[in-house]
Amino acid sequence: MSKKVELFVSDKCPHCKPFIEDKEANPEKYEGIDFVNINESMSNLKRFLKYRDTLSAYDIVKESGSVGVPSKVTDESEVEFVKFEGDKSESNVCEINFDR
Repeated sequence: MSKKVELFVSDKCPHCKPFIEDKEANPEKYEGIDFVNINESMSNLKRFLKYRDTLSAYDIVKESGSVGVPSKVTDESEVEFVKFEGDKSESNVCEINFDR
């Protein structure tokens, strides 16, 4: 049985932009992965929030004021915060900064 893999991104997040561009340029790399832009629809956002609200792996990003994208959820239970190859930033998830 194959694993269900979902990659959550936001077109508003600078860490997600390389994933979105890469998917557009190389869609074959993402075959078998449900690529979900949380800003594309309310149902996509609700799907992401369901995981973010219930999976404990998201607790650390919530505590730090981060959104939690880009992230990969496997079989609706395993969470991995992913970083695009070559991204040299310290953080790999989008932060909420109310000072801007």
